[in-house]
Amino acid sequence: MKAFRNICIFLLVISLMLVSAGTVFANGPFDNGQGKGPQYHGERQGFSGNVTSVDDGNVTLITGQGWTVTVALKDEFRFKIPKVLNRWELGNITDFASHLEGGSLDSLLGRRVVVLAYNIEETTPPDTFYGDVLKFMVLPVPGEPLHAHHAGIVTDPPNGYITIVDVHDVSHTFIIDGDTFYRPQGIDDSDITPDSFVTVITTGGEPDVAKAIVLHKPKPEGWPNPGS
Repeated sequence: MKAFRNICIFLLVISLMLVSAGTVFANGPFDNGQGKGPQYHGERQGFSGNVTSVDDGNVTLITGQGWTVTVALKDEFRFKIPKVLNRWELGNITDFASHLEGGSLDSLLGRRVVVLAYNIEETTPPDTFYGDVLKFMVLPVPGEPLHAHHAGIVTDPPNGYITIVDVHDVSHTFIIDGDTFYRPQGIDDSDITPDSFVTVITTGGEPDVAKAIVLHKPKPEGWPNPGS
């Protein structure tokens, strides 16, 4: 009976350790018990907080513990924007920015984010940390119109509107106005032709208005041709 009790206690301790590890993204990295930030410097750490500044690919946020954390967006990292990009995508800063409001990292200011970083270093003043990004997730703002992505093959090129056919062979038409922007940067209506593969981004408040049009190359393998 004593052995059985010891086994139960051991399993309980292990389960509590696993639960504690799962909170890393909710509350920031583990505290070392001395109020001096992450316990495992240099290793992967999760942080969550509100963005206070964006400077040349470096994003600074304040965590719930009051730590100042600056993370560098490197050549490649994984990013996710719930309701905009619902799956993790691998890309660089330009790819990430193309999915943000106005196609700019500046739209992160004030937003709540969750990051997984590595090469963590404590800098001055105390409780100030720096690291490189492995994963970056932007959390939705409660109550704001959510963005939606509509991918498909262009059947009617941009001319005040654009029509695409999605993977289910369903046609969708979106209005193009003066606030619609294009990605990659530098392209315009003339670059989008019939049979182009694009993603049209809309807002929840205006489902028929194209907030952005992203041109992709090439069409995904296995994507059906319209009407086939």
